[in-house]
Amino acid sequence: MNRGNSNDGTVDLLLRHGRVITMDPYRRILVDGAIVIHDGRIARVGPDREVAPMTTAAAIRDLGGALVHPGLVDAHVHAGSSELSRGMAPKDHADYGAVDDWLFSCRSPETDHLGALLSCMEMVTNGTTAYSDTGGSFFLEETVRAIEMVGMRGLPGYAMLDFRPQVPGRDTSAGAMSDEEAETLRTPTRECVQRLEEQMTRYPFRNGGRVRGAATMYGCMRCSDELLVQAQALARQHGAPMIMHQSWDPEEVTISEALYGCRPIEHLADIGVLDENLTLVHMNHLSEREVDLVAHSGTRVVHCPAASLRRGMGAIRVGAFPEMLAKGVPVALGSDGYSGRRDVLRQAYLAAVGFREFRGELPVLTGETVLEMATLHGARALGLEDEIGSIEVGKRADLVVHRLDRPEAHPRFRDPVDNLVYFRASSTVDTVFVDGEAVLDRGAFTRFDSEEAYRRIDEAAAEFETRVGASTYASWPLVD
Repeated sequence: MNRGNSNDGTVDLLLRHGRVITMDPYRRILVDGAIVIHDGRIARVGPDREVAPMTTAAAIRDLGGALVHPGLVDAHVHAGSSELSRGMAPKDHADYGAVDDWLFSCRSPETDHLGALLSCMEMVTNGTTAYSDTGGSFFLEETVRAIEMVGMRGLPGYAMLDFRPQVPGRDTSAGAMSDEEAETLRTPTRECVQRLEEQMTRYPFRNGGRVRGAATMYGCMRCSDELLVQAQALARQHGAPMIMHQSWDPEEVTISEALYGCRPIEHLADIGVLDENLTLVHMNHLSEREVDLVAHSGTRVVHCPAASLRRGMGAIRVGAFPEMLAKGVPVALGSDGYSGRRDVLRQAYLAAVGFREFRGELPVLTGETVLEMATLHGARALGLEDEIGSIEVGKRADLVVHRLDRPEAHPRFRDPVDNLVYFRASSTVDTVFVDGEAVLDRGAFTRFDSEEAYRRIDEAAAEFETRVGASTYASWPLVD
């Protein structure tokens, strides 16, 4: 089958002699595989001896046995101005508020663009080809400009929320956002709905573009029921998913019980938004009943292990992600915000080893399971399961090729899954294709001048350091 060939039978690109983890329904691993790409899609995939002899291609690349897998999906990333503060990391919960206060005050089109650009650059170099946010952009067009510069896929959205829960005596010191920060972002419900309509109209979800609009919500008890119901209706109208934070910390449970007399997921079910079109991020604190509600509703979930581990939020300690997976819930992976690298394979590793350590069981989550979470489940979380997440005929040619000249790539076993998850991870990423275009080719970005980008990013970050004070969060003396 030569789907998508030109009139004379010539295809755009033939990749030969790759060790291909297809993630297809049979989970085939092609020890010596070939991939045919035409018009941005996979036209054929199979053993090289079967595919190559019957393919005429405008370009051929011999991979020499290099590992190939589908582009990874980072189902939750905050790509924006806050990226310019990373590396000047807060040491405790109180420090996060101080950093965010400064960032809120200095946000500009330039900082939103450069922060998103840095995130996108890092994601691609780590093998990620698609990501979603829950609404981190003050200047959405600048985030979009960054995504398009790098060439990856993105579901960005405006930063907005409309609700401030009034619960006497509650403690917000460990929460995802303080009341002061929330007040900065608070927007009238009607205006929130208008912004959602705008981003889904400007960047249609079903038009095949790399940048798409979805109903990206903050959540975390910061969105009114009215906004959630209207957002879900808008998402359905535009054929897009609704994606939001949920159950990040125990405080959300306390607030929900005080306001509604039930736990958060139970309340979402009560108001009619818990369904197969919804993706919930974090989901660290769930009861058994909430797990069942998620499973029965078809809701997708995003697990962000590094974010929880860094801030002690309980994803591994009390999280029910293995139980949700066992019940058929699609559980994707996300890098989140102040959690460290934008690296899905790092999240896969933490998910694989974290539950084993805490539960004292083996394996809990296997290498194969976490790789499914990083690809197939990520695609489902973004509503893109028919387009990405596996190397199959008709799907978009989003591929990652790894290099062989690093020790992590060896020894070269016929089954590469555990080697990828536990050893090489993203350290050997060499070339990344999106729609068959090499947006990273042998380690170099192809669409823009990366050195100039780094210079501008460092200049903007230096302003942040000057304003906050270089030694503000430094535990050791800084000697010039």
